[in-house]
Amino acid sequence: MSLIQLAVITFVGITVLIGFWSFFRIKGRAINYYKAGATMPAWVIGITLCAQAFDANGSMGSAAMSYEAGFWSGASIPIGLGICLFITGYFFARPLHKMNLMTLPDFYNRRYDKHTETAASISMLFSNIILIAGNLAGLGLLFSLIFNSSYLFMLIFISTIILLYATTGGFIASVSTSVLQVFVFIVGVLLSFFWLTNEFGWAKMMAEVPDAHKNLDGLFKIKNGSLANWATIVSMALGDIVAIDFIQRVISSKSPQSAQKGCYLGGVLTLLVGIPTALIGLYAFHFDKLAKKDLLVDIALNNMPEMIGIFLILGIIGASMSTAAGVILDLSNVITRNLIQKYSSGVKNNKKILHLARLIAIPIMVLASTIAYYHPKPGILLILAFDIVLAGCFVPLLLGIYWKKANTIAAITSIIFGAILRLTLFLVIPDSLSGLDTLLTPLIILFLFIIISLKTQNISKPKFEMINYVPREEELIKGTY
Repeated sequence: MSLIQLAVITFVGITVLIGFWSFFRIKGRAINYYKAGATMPAWVIGITLCAQAFDANGSMGSAAMSYEAGFWSGASIPIGLGICLFITGYFFARPLHKMNLMTLPDFYNRRYDKHTETAASISMLFSNIILIAGNLAGLGLLFSLIFNSSYLFMLIFISTIILLYATTGGFIASVSTSVLQVFVFIVGVLLSFFWLTNEFGWAKMMAEVPDAHKNLDGLFKIKNGSLANWATIVSMALGDIVAIDFIQRVISSKSPQSAQKGCYLGGVLTLLVGIPTALIGLYAFHFDKLAKKDLLVDIALNNMPEMIGIFLILGIIGASMSTAAGVILDLSNVITRNLIQKYSSGVKNNKKILHLARLIAIPIMVLASTIAYYHPKPGILLILAFDIVLAGCFVPLLLGIYWKKANTIAAITSIIFGAILRLTLFLVIPDSLSGLDTLLTPLIILFLFIIISLKTQNISKPKFEMINYVPREEELIKGTY
């Protein structure tokens, strides 16, 4: 057994043990399983937000996109995600935390109604299954390369491992394992970048990069992909605000202040590791690499000292496992909490909620693994995931918090029509203007939302006062508020 194989097995083993240990901290309470008892300090929130932001989707996708289409193509992912966390911290962290939510779709119920909650939940389920699939695809490709085994076998193996420890320890397991995983990830990326820069020289490495890949053409010339790059930044920056894994960490912090500070720390860490990753993608020109999805892993295995390469690979594995575990929990919780509980009178106590949430995680993981097997494209999957929720769910969240006249008819229309409009524009807009569909959709939905709200005030009374309503734990568990 090689050193890297031994390191990966040890790292995964430690992660699983931490996850199993977290089972004893659940203590039979759904609030512990769903959001770690809402006791997480700012530094934990910041670290885990970085893990959710920049995982296999982000890291492997960013390096590959940078090499194929230029720095701004690869850097658009971490830049967009970093901006998202700063926006979330400034505009959303405090008001959402104060509402004492169990999940993000709870907001759409409390501010609008049950049907809006259902529409938002379905939209978020679709997009986040794609997000899990992207992470599983990255992990499957990585494990198959390291252990010289089939992609399908390693995909099944890692999916099973993540499912076991995540559902055992719930959100406490997700947060506890993330701290270790992200520390290794940050160290691995920075060590790799600084070693490559020091060993081969910045000037020498960049001299071999085509000018179009490193100048500002990627931001200002459509033929160099500027429209698509700006669309990615906007999709990440705004679409990720309505990502259930991001908001779940916000509402799990111990105070509104901690939630806000955690978002700022997460944004800084995401840029700190994201920009060097995109630059490593450009360094691949020096090594005359072939363009491929696992470019970052290729460089780690073949162009770095063994220990530094191991740190980088373990970091990618850790951050990806953290994201997949967190989102699989979030999705099963949303189905249990915001779909089944809302339409069934039999799920009203801690025991039933916990049992059902763990059970539902199984088919979700099977579906995500199937998508990962047939569509193993981490970077593309990440962008697609948040285009969907940006199209319909962002405007009702933003105006629901900051506009007293936002009402239910406008919200549910925006969520449904946003998805339809996004698909329509995707089919109508030519490839030469790719990205315009992402940029136009939220603007159109914003205008539509405002017009509908103003025209329907008499038949759909706004529930703005619910922003300040804080339910007790008993009400929260039963969903009776």
